Amino acid sequence: MFSKDTYIKRRKELKELVGSGVIIIFGNNESPCNFPNNGYAPFRQDSSFLYYFGQNRDGLVGVIDVDNDIETLIGDDIDIEDIVWYGSVDSVHDMAEQVGIQNTAPMKSLKTICNNAMSKKRKIHFLPPYRWDIKLQIFDLLGIHPNQQKEEASLTLIQAVVKMRSTKSAEEIEELERAAEIGYMMHTTAMRLVKPGLTEKYVAGQVDGIAYSAVYAAEPYNIFYVDVVAHKCLNVVVDVDNANKTVAIQTEVI
Repeated sequence: MFSKDTYIKRRKELKELVGSGVIIIFGNNESPCNFPNNGYAPFRQDSSFLYYFGQNRDGLVGVIDVDNDIETLIGDDIDIEDIVWYGSVDSVHDMAEQVGIQNTAPMKSLKTICNNAMSKKRKIHFLPPYRWDIKLQIFDLLGIHPNQQKEEASLTLIQAVVKMRSTKSAEEIEELERAAEIGYMMHTTAMRLVKPGLTEKYVAGQVDGIAYSAVYAAEPYNIFYVDVVAHKCLNVVVDVDNANKTVAIQTEVI
């Protein structure tokens, strides 16, 4: 995360660009593989939500009332059953404070916020959704069928987000450069190591070690690999996602 002031300034500029109405930016939910609580790891947050609200947790929605200058982080706190699996985590209130937001509310309140806005004929801005669960959530909240949501998404909000995210601040450039340096070390290490008889598991471990020791000692990268033995390696693909601290390694073998 960047500093609190960074997210405050970003949301302030967004409000100025959009001008009026209610902005809703949906964070992603877990993507379950065979059970609701058994999601694919690692969790991948929506990039626009990260840009304006900074938190990398599932089940969050950011609401910005432009006309009344009210910002709210919507989400439910982890209950006692989830704590068994997640351990100690920040409350929604704590996460809101970390990014300079004063107001929080449970997820059920989002329907009330939307109903109030629609009853007053206020514009509700949202970005084109790409996940089925968010499409269903928008359908429940706004009554817009998933087939129509791309067309109904706010062009004003889209243009504002594109304008802002196309311009990088000094601190963003610094992070991009650091990420590039780490990615270079990880890629070149994988290239040097791969040889006949070596498993991808071993290469992944070495790459993970670089990421872990370089800068993310507290949050190591998650490595995904296919556990095969390279007989004759033709190509090595290392996909580094610095935003979510993940690396995918795939070797093309014959």
